[in-house]
Amino acid sequence: MEMADDALHIENEVLALAYAPGKSGRVGEPLGGKVALQKVLYHLRRSLPHHIPSADMPHFYGPFDEQVEFAAEQLESSGYLEIEEVGRIALTERGMKEAKEVWERELPLREKEALQRLKEFFSDLSVDEILAITYAQYPESATDSLVADRIQRIGKRLAIGLVQRGKISVDLGAKISGMGLKDFLLELSRRNIPVVERDSQ
Repeated sequence: MEMADDALHIENEVLALAYAPGKSGRVGEPLGGKVALQKVLYHLRRSLPHHIPSADMPHFYGPFDEQVEFAAEQLESSGYLEIEEVGRIALTERGMKEAKEVWERELPLREKEALQRLKEFFSDLSVDEILAITYAQYPESATDSLVADRIQRIGKRLAIGLVQRGKISVDLGAKISGMGLKDFLLELSRRNIPVVERDSQ
């Protein structure tokens, strides 16, 4: 029974994430694909531990949870989600009604707040930027990644762009770039990029 409850909660999290307001402030703003879905829920569990045991495993794109993948597929086959191969996960009309019910009645307030904050943060990031942030914050998540070396090679460019857009702190930017904090600050200064301190996400 506990496993069934956990599976239902994961389905509810997927629905709630799909329903949560994104950068535009509009509910039901589509997610940027399966990588975004997996990584947002991974960040949720790391920032807001709850009773569901983590099923994340190393994967060629970093942390991956088969339960999340299965829940999304079940919701798609049941007509609640539309999942495109590249770039978009959106609620159907039927899914919007169900997700609204979940959002309003099923999840604790702190979980909804965390989901909304994470969706807003990740909504305008590329896959490479999502992976760079995840690997920098949780290095163990890149253990079996087949793209970690490539992300590291372009880390400086990604970090500069993220700091320039005000998405991340300079501390996190330095980690992503692979540079020391002092050298990273000098690089930003050389490019005339102002530093506005903020939380990582």
